[in-house]
Amino acid sequence: MLIVGLIVGAGITYALSSSTMASTVTSTSTSTTTVGAGATATTTVTNTVTGTGSGGLTGTVTIGDLTDLSGELQAIGSQQKIAVGLAITDINNYLTASGDTNVKFATITEDTGLNPATALTDLQTLSADGVQVVVGPLTSGEASNVLQYADTNHIVLISPSSTAISLAIPNDYLFRFVPNDAAQSFAIARALVSENVKDIIVINQQSVYGTGLANATMNRFVALGGHTEAEVQYPSTASDFTPSLTTAASEYQSAVAKYGASSVAVVAIGYQEVGQMLIQAKSSFPNLLSATWYGSDGEAQNTDFSNSTSSVAPISAQVKLISTIGQSPSATAKTNAFVAEFTAAAPGQTPDSYAINAYDATWVAALSVLAAGQNNGQAIQKALPGVASSYFGASGWTNLQPSGDEAPVGYDIYKVQTVSGTTQWVLAGTYSSASDTVTWQPGMP
Repeated sequence: MLIVGLIVGAGITYALSSSTMASTVTSTSTSTTTVGAGATATTTVTNTVTGTGSGGLTGTVTIGDLTDLSGELQAIGSQQKIAVGLAITDINNYLTASGDTNVKFATITEDTGLNPATALTDLQTLSADGVQVVVGPLTSGEASNVLQYADTNHIVLISPSSTAISLAIPNDYLFRFVPNDAAQSFAIARALVSENVKDIIVINQQSVYGTGLANATMNRFVALGGHTEAEVQYPSTASDFTPSLTTAASEYQSAVAKYGASSVAVVAIGYQEVGQMLIQAKSSFPNLLSATWYGSDGEAQNTDFSNSTSSVAPISAQVKLISTIGQSPSATAKTNAFVAEFTAAAPGQTPDSYAINAYDATWVAALSVLAAGQNNGQAIQKALPGVASSYFGASGWTNLQPSGDEAPVGYDIYKVQTVSGTTQWVLAGTYSSASDTVTWQPGMP
């Protein structure tokens, strides 16, 4: 048995045993990827990996990167691509420094455009190229659409951001370095109750993510003594939100008549499209903007809502858009080192929590390959939970539940606010999963 002990620049320490199975996979592929603004990048990747009888590896192992570079989450997706690339560089630097020149890691990025069908095609392309472990996809809609293929073909997926409750499935090939939305629904409901909200109008994207989180939040809010109006849904492809806003405005008027304006809130669960919804509300349904709006991790820290040059920023600040997102790690030396590395690679940008998760996901993917002793999805899937439980990186401990999702610790709660003439996301409070309590910052929310 090969015992591997690593203390690397990223600050990861682990000890694991590996398989002794031997395998050889060789493939060459050329991929053209859209990288934004109509530009493309062409990458040629050659995989030649040989597993030895001692559990060692030789050659190059490619870790896939499924992300969004051209869709509504391209701001988040582009950070994932940077984070994965940095992790690959750091992993190879460690291997070189440790004297291990037998194996190297590479990555190839596929742009899903946030389209579940494209995500499946991209995963099939990576599979044909011999890729056995992938960081991504970003969203639960994409993950839901590719999971059967991943399970059938034994391709390990590590999503830094998918949270749908319906995907919390033990022993499948999807691992998620975020808690699932069962925990987030508790955070949103508790935030509402702590602000004396009595009734909510829920508007959500009709998707695995949007519907799942909306229903869980409504159920939890009712359990805490609140009341909800009928759920208002919109298609994931919607660009005109008039039908949804018409219904929501009517519900809001009725709710205010029952409970008073200060006790009614809007909960919007979606992604960047919520910005267009706010713009339309400003134009045609201004009464809805009298309410405080609450969001989720699909909106939190997304710069589209805070960019002072955009038309939605002042509207977001007006309604606050109080949004939850998995709690950022305490500022450890490892976190600070990664942030410094990231900002050097992408001047003017600060990595969001998903980018930090993607960096750690890439490390865990590589360490799992090394622990397995072969570039084989079945072996990697078996090794990964043990690797993750022993890994401490930029995001802290990656302790996974039996479902393959990260165990919940808490949530940061952000709001959009104009500070000294600049619109920005500010930390408004925190939610503790252990105590089911919200602690607001002074003067917040």
